[in-house]
Amino acid sequence: MTPPNSLLPIRLQLALLTSFAAVGAASPGKVSAQVQAFVPPEGPVLVSRTLIRHLPDGKEVRTVRSYRVWFSADGDGFRIDGELADVKVEAPPILAGLAAIERNRTDPNLFPVRLDRAGRILPRGAPLGDGARVRAAALGQAMLNEATLDPTTRNQAGLMLQQVSAAASGQTAWPADLFNPARAETREKRPIALPAGEQGSIEIVVKASGRGPGRLPGMVERLVETELDGSRRTSREIWTFEAAS
Repeated sequence: MTPPNSLLPIRLQLALLTSFAAVGAASPGKVSAQVQAFVPPEGPVLVSRTLIRHLPDGKEVRTVRSYRVWFSADGDGFRIDGELADVKVEAPPILAGLAAIERNRTDPNLFPVRLDRAGRILPRGAPLGDGARVRAAALGQAMLNEATLDPTTRNQAGLMLQQVSAAASGQTAWPADLFNPARAETREKRPIALPAGEQGSIEIVVKASGRGPGRLPGMVERLVETELDGSRRTSREIWTFEAAS
């Protein structure tokens, strides 16, 4: 059982992950006339996702995961198959253990990804229950409980843990229109219900620019700013698209 003093961090993480997943989840709905027709690239594409999480002391954790993917027609939409091509993780030495977990994660359930006819990511099956997310968070939390860390370093490790546990629980949703952005920029802000009746907020800004293979964008950037317990935390995700050999 996780020690009592670790329950609050886990609950905070779950509140954040649940809200983040809800904001980033795909919503197929009706195809807007403003969305251009989606035409998938003919050849393989290298999709790279860079996650930058800023730490309280000004340092950062940077993770780059690259995938070689293929697009194909699938019923009334499209299917993306792919494989992990490369992983790079840069983190302060004190977070080496958590960085190793992220570096060795293989994304076994990421593909296939299915798109509707407008190129928007279709939702998968039911997400993991709270119990599964708690176990994912508790695993990393147990590592922190066993370590002797000063408050600042423990805070940094907690932020890294959010990244690892989010990936482990399947809650790192890609923007629904990642492969065919409807707008150059979108913004959404919503409150987060925290333990003990406290309130926080999360704001997500997604920007698309450039031109990649076929009609894919060249780059999509998502900036996430959360306010918890009166403190602000930011993270950035950057997707790039280029033709793969």
